[in-house]
Amino acid sequence: MSLVSRSTALHIATLMLLGSTAVGAGSQTPAIDLPNQSAHDLVRDVIYNELHDREHDSHWQYRSECVSSVATLVREQVETDQGPIFRVLERNGNPLDPTQQQREDARLADYIQSPGQIARVEHEHQEDENRLGGIMELMPKAFLFEYKGSPDGDQVQVSFRPDPAFNPSGYEARIVHALEGTLTINARLKRMVEMRGVVGERVDFGYGLLGHVDKGGVFEIHRLQVSAEHWKTDLVEVHVEGKILMLKTVSKDQREARTDFRPVPHGTTLAAAREMLNEAADRGTQARLVPAATAQKLSNPNR
Repeated sequence: MSLVSRSTALHIATLMLLGSTAVGAGSQTPAIDLPNQSAHDLVRDVIYNELHDREHDSHWQYRSECVSSVATLVREQVETDQGPIFRVLERNGNPLDPTQQQREDARLADYIQSPGQIARVEHEHQEDENRLGGIMELMPKAFLFEYKGSPDGDQVQVSFRPDPAFNPSGYEARIVHALEGTLTINARLKRMVEMRGVVGERVDFGYGLLGHVDKGGVFEIHRLQVSAEHWKTDLVEVHVEGKILMLKTVSKDQREARTDFRPVPHGTTLAAAREMLNEAADRGTQARLVPAATAQKLSNPNR
């Protein structure tokens, strides 16, 4: 799943921080004396914790709003041992009509009866996890870090910029290394709360012959603590432009905001998850799910 085949900038941004979502907060250092730890060492510890999360120990159901240039979709999603499954509840601000609901019923029924589809989704998920680990391991090596401030309580902000001494290899490493921005970290738990990165310079592939990613692209990911022990990603936002393989233009302007996280019991089957999705559809769509503070941020992506 290389960048020049079907990966997009959204995929790369998601891979950077989205994949590891379960947090063992109880095992973390209870406090941190920032003057006695460099920003680099703090980030190194945060990345270590991210890489040692155990996503399979935690499954969740949640509502998401996915906004792109194509459509705005409200979906209900359930995570299971066999991978995630979702149902579309609303399209472009309108609940699905009876015909559209029947199509969703048929799609879900076909999916849970298709071992091939299930295996493909699970395989892609595992590939993403493996790639995530490799990319996150790059961060302490690829960037220079500096404390920027303490916006709130246990949180600290760390700025990052490319380390000129780092020599990236491969498409993903080059994209990652081109980013500069800020990390917001829960310093007590050593967990990543938010990452906001901007592509600081144009990235060319094959001296520009294979494509490029334009300067100024924005990636943002926010994480939310959903229980005493677990965190989930509640916002992914991407605004990026470029051109891949000369003929394929990349112009991404999209976001996904997630809310209403509820734990899902271990052992939940896809069939049981489908019933949970059907119950959510029967309850009808809820009011807009993006919190006011998040909505304000999303309304001004270039701030």
